[in-house]
Amino acid sequence: MLLLAILLPLISAAACYLVKSIRAQYYLSLAVSVLHLAFSFSLFMGWYRPGEFILFSADSLSQLILLVLSNVYFWVVLVSFAYLRRTAISHSVSGRRYYFLLLNFYLFANTAAILSNNFGMYWVASEATTLSVAPLIYYYRNEEALEAMWKYLFLVSLGIAFAFIGILFLMLSSNGTVLEGRQLFFDEFAKNSALLNPIWLKASFIFIFVGMSTKIGIAPMHSADVDATSNSPSPVAALMAGSLRITALLGVMRIFQIVTPSSVHDFARTILIIGGLFSLFVAFVFMFKVKNYKRLLAYSSVEHLGIITLAIGIGGLAFVGAMYHIVYNSICKVVLFFIAGNVHREFKTREIAGVSSVINLMPWTGWLFLLAFFAISAIPPFGIFFSELMIFEGMLFSGKPWILVVTMFFMLFIFINMGRALFQMLYRKSEHEVILKEPERFDITHFASIVLLIAVIVIAVVSPDVLREHILSISKDFGIIL
Repeated sequence: MLLLAILLPLISAAACYLVKSIRAQYYLSLAVSVLHLAFSFSLFMGWYRPGEFILFSADSLSQLILLVLSNVYFWVVLVSFAYLRRTAISHSVSGRRYYFLLLNFYLFANTAAILSNNFGMYWVASEATTLSVAPLIYYYRNEEALEAMWKYLFLVSLGIAFAFIGILFLMLSSNGTVLEGRQLFFDEFAKNSALLNPIWLKASFIFIFVGMSTKIGIAPMHSADVDATSNSPSPVAALMAGSLRITALLGVMRIFQIVTPSSVHDFARTILIIGGLFSLFVAFVFMFKVKNYKRLLAYSSVEHLGIITLAIGIGGLAFVGAMYHIVYNSICKVVLFFIAGNVHREFKTREIAGVSSVINLMPWTGWLFLLAFFAISAIPPFGIFFSELMIFEGMLFSGKPWILVVTMFFMLFIFINMGRALFQMLYRKSEHEVILKEPERFDITHFASIVLLIAVIVIAVVSPDVLREHILSISKDFGIIL
């Protein structure tokens, strides 16, 4: 079943290459997304418990991340056909031919990366995720998209090379131990981490963290990911912000899991805390001067991945909050980029100054944009309010309360500047105001956004036992017992 879940999207990608009809490709991809979501959900609920298969297995962490991927992918595929029919830029038609092929290949690569239990397999699959998404960044076929694609390919491939060096250092750290000459299985290294050479282990953590930061969007390695997200078509941007960054974060969490029982733990925590705080600082600075609303959302992703990374480094209750935050942030980012795509399609610009009176001209889009902003800004009863509350409580009792003060200072001004830009788009009147030819109709994007926003509230309020048990199991694997 693990092998089928990995290979089914690859088979679907091959079928999309042979099938010429975009509609047929869409229905095939949608069917695969439903099957993948059903598999991930049954795995998460415990209805199916797979054993290890060669280089793949499914522990609590990979089950959670796989469900996040499946959920994001399903909604992205669901809205994609409607998006392709009414794309924002007319000369992007040529990009449709390979759109669903690349989406399926993306699902294949990310599934392989998430279910891998070996650093070598994870590294190969992680590079495949880069190759799957890069052509999608160039979907609009303009100079900005071309520059963003090549920048993403170059910097992320450089980061993957850094991660490979980190894996080599991890192998060197096992010299003279029972792990010497063995394959790089995560669980074996985690069980024997106390035997590893701390110098090489520190070097391994640094290189893997810096390398994967190019895909996660952790500052100062965030620029390629921000450019790619802001220049991609909105469904692809939602895919990157909602799932790709988390797949990359998984690699950092695996090496952090290995160093947790060792003497390198405090060193690794410090690196994560510095990376998280610096990401918040960068988002804080750029929110003052960003003029592109899709870029604004990309920097919001830098902020929230920074919060997650910071909370993982803090540990304790903050770590638990980070796992919840992964779920809520992925859903909210999908909604934000879906709605931003609607705005882009009607106003034909990504500049904040070129958009006005959305709440009147596009009421469905405007009100959903406002609600999504409240959701990502941790306004109750949306889920991020509860996850950030746990993170803040963990920071307060971590012995480093100054981190909470700094974090809240950055987040306050990020909220103010993001809100100012959004309210300008929603309510500002303009002399050259765009007049839509007909009233906005309720479409599949609005439906998806409403369902996802309701899901963010319901999951937070109900707090399903199965989700809590998985997160507590993940925390236990990282040495955290509450």
